[in-house]
Amino acid sequence: MDSHDPAWREVERAVEHLVDPERSLFETAPELAGVHRASPLSIVSAAASGLGAIAAVVLLFIVQQFGSPNPGELTGAAAFALGLIALSIVGAVLSWRTRTWELADEGIILKTGLLTKKQLQVPYEHIHAINMSSSLAERLLGLITLDLDTGAAKQEGDNTKIAGMQAGLAHALREELFSRKAQAIGAGVPPKQEAPGRTQIPDAQAPSISRATEEPRAVYELSTRELVLAALTQARVAAQAAALVILLIQGINLLHENSVIDLQDIGEQAAAWSLSAVAIGALAFAAVALVAGFVVSFAVGLVSYAGFRCTRFDDRLAIERGLLDRTSHTVALERIQYVSIRQGFIRQLLGFAEVRAYVVAGPGGDDASSTANGVTLHPFINVNRVDSFLACVAPAYSGIVDATDLKRLPAAAARRQAVRTGLFTVLTWVIVGGCLALAHHFLPDTGAFAATLRPFLLVLGILCGGAMSVRLVLGGVLRYRDSRIGHTRHELVCVTGGIKRICTIAPRSHLQHASLAANPFQRRAGVATLTTRTAATGDMTMRDLSHTDAEELLAWLRPRRTGHM
Repeated sequence: MDSHDPAWREVERAVEHLVDPERSLFETAPELAGVHRASPLSIVSAAASGLGAIAAVVLLFIVQQFGSPNPGELTGAAAFALGLIALSIVGAVLSWRTRTWELADEGIILKTGLLTKKQLQVPYEHIHAINMSSSLAERLLGLITLDLDTGAAKQEGDNTKIAGMQAGLAHALREELFSRKAQAIGAGVPPKQEAPGRTQIPDAQAPSISRATEEPRAVYELSTRELVLAALTQARVAAQAAALVILLIQGINLLHENSVIDLQDIGEQAAAWSLSAVAIGALAFAAVALVAGFVVSFAVGLVSYAGFRCTRFDDRLAIERGLLDRTSHTVALERIQYVSIRQGFIRQLLGFAEVRAYVVAGPGGDDASSTANGVTLHPFINVNRVDSFLACVAPAYSGIVDATDLKRLPAAAARRQAVRTGLFTVLTWVIVGGCLALAHHFLPDTGAFAATLRPFLLVLGILCGGAMSVRLVLGGVLRYRDSRIGHTRHELVCVTGGIKRICTIAPRSHLQHASLAANPFQRRAGVATLTTRTAATGDMTMRDLSHTDAEELLAWLRPRRTGHM
């Protein structure tokens, strides 16, 4: 064997370590050797994080000054803002001084703490994913925050994060950690080098390229059209609209309390409106809120998915995205617990889907750098291309759905779904009626403002109740029509229908347990609910399965001897 071959060099290092235990098993690049702390520029980015609170204080002061200008309050607000700046700088300096990291043979060592010193050692083989993120301030300064996901749940918190790293050093450390992980589990993979910029490789074929040169097997990026459509079809319009309405109400209340506007005068002016004008005003308000929610959702989608790239290497995936805040997930393929193909209602009509991979449960949370809610492998792909895409990025999950005999829910499930939909629809109108009754009770009995607001709220409540009722009925029909479940010899496939349709593919070897439950109503109808769980966050549940199908699935899920597999 060639003495310059990387694999041979690994064998030589292992032998040398046996002869001389003090000798390191790994060859460490000079820039990664020794004890490291964050870049001094991280002090600037950390201190800048307090500017949001300072801006809120200044904005509140400006609003208050509209009502009653007071030079004394200006001095107090300025002193408070300066105090916040000082605290941010002090905290940033202390964090920079006390947080260090070092590569050792056993794992990466993370130290933190000013008074109480803490040391965390993360074995290389326990690193499931490596997430990288950069806020706008960090991107301007060329910094990256690196988060090691070991699947140790929420107690890890920020302890496994290395903040304020220079971009080049962060990428080098990520590659070194995956190299040492591969060596630690016996793969004998040499340290890796960052590959230059790649062009997209077609779906049909992804050539196998030597790991030693760190050439990617496949690269997927979003075209401009796909980026725009991905942002347009996000099902977050109602949530964004509701948030904007709440923010508008709070803003109006703040302006009224500070005598910037007078709601009584506005009500007297609106008292001259006819009932039809009030109804038109309510419709216009709802339409404007929905349009504003759509615009915000679209903008968030564009910013979130801009620059998306999914790169497949031999044993891992690297997913990057984000225009302002840049995030990067690096996931080891063997750590993927299951894959889901997700379609909102609009995407169902268009024939597109989002593909996510779920890894062993990590720190959790809703932040962009977390893998608790899955890692998006592709945010917008034609359903006809999903199998070819999975064949390149996660081959173990390709072709499974087509090879599965998916079974529909029994007729009893349709009856139960109709009953549930009816009950939730009635409950929706009860809640809407209760809210309108409370509003009527707390509004004054007389006055132009109250006389105008009552019919406005009535029309708005009817619109909201009607929209939610339509959604409930449509969701119930789609849930029964599209829900399926089945299995191959080694994989479980669960399709949950509804306004959002989710197809989940999970290998049986990754299913930790399964349970069957039936309430009295289900027992009477002869159905049950099957729940399965992997090491990743979230359960896979199919409600109202027939007892025959449920028992057959449980029998398939039970552990078997190797000879009977």
